[in-house]
Amino acid sequence: MRSRQKMVFLSADHLDIQAASRTSEAALLPPGEARDHALKSAAQLRTYAAMKRALSPSPAALVQTAKC
Repeated sequence: MRSRQKMVFLSADHLDIQAASRTSEAALLPPGEARDHALKSAAQLRTYAAMKRALSPSPAALVQTAKC
């Protein structure tokens, strides 16, 4: 039987925390490929967090639809 790998879905806040971590990691690295990779990864995580916020309904909207 195959074992399935557990999928982890991160919230936008968790993605922002990871992006901040990558940014601070990049600040400690000397200029070069590793630093560029850390900065690119941080930018991608921030973009992903922004997309998650834009595409997810706000809590107020969920309450509104529940009352209808």
